[in-house]
Amino acid sequence: MPILHIVAVRYALVLVLCGLLGVALGINRTMKRREKENLLLQMLSALGGIVVLGMPLVMVLQINQKGVYTAATVLLMIVFSLCLLARPLKKIPIAFIVVTAAGVGLLWVAMKFRGTTLGGSISMELGIVAVIVILAVLFVLSFMVETFVDAVLSALGWGAVVTIVSAVALVHGTLIATRITGPEGLQFFIR
Repeated sequence: MPILHIVAVRYALVLVLCGLLGVALGINRTMKRREKENLLLQMLSALGGIVVLGMPLVMVLQINQKGVYTAATVLLMIVFSLCLLARPLKKIPIAFIVVTAAGVGLLWVAMKFRGTTLGGSISMELGIVAVIVILAVLFVLSFMVETFVDAVLSALGWGAVVTIVSAVALVHGTLIATRITGPEGLQFFIR
């Protein structure tokens, strides 16, 4: 069996292990100030967040049988991974990346158009002004989206939220791994 298939079938154990890390991280965040958080725990939890974020894709691609996992498990994995990755993701400047990529794309388009009849009839000054206006509008829009995303990530990164979501993932994974409920996990008790 390929390693990805083995990991995909054992997704409940990944939830349990990463759930333990998340509970420890959440408690650590709740008890300590941001500057005094355990760096090793942050690194392990971020790694766990990346693994849990990739698990739904691996599960969908590797598990062909129906009834091995539920949509609620996949949704829990995505929310759980965002809780574990909230602070590292918050540090990535979305607006800068979007505007830089758009600028490179517009430069490429301008270079392609320069040799055509349409590109030859447009003045260089008009092209530069159009690119500046487009990038400015894109920057403002990206900045507004980034502000919203940062607010959501701040809420998901709170110690209490990380602890609660991690505990839910831990219990859900334990119920599935020990075959108490089957792939339903906590859904079995919510019905």
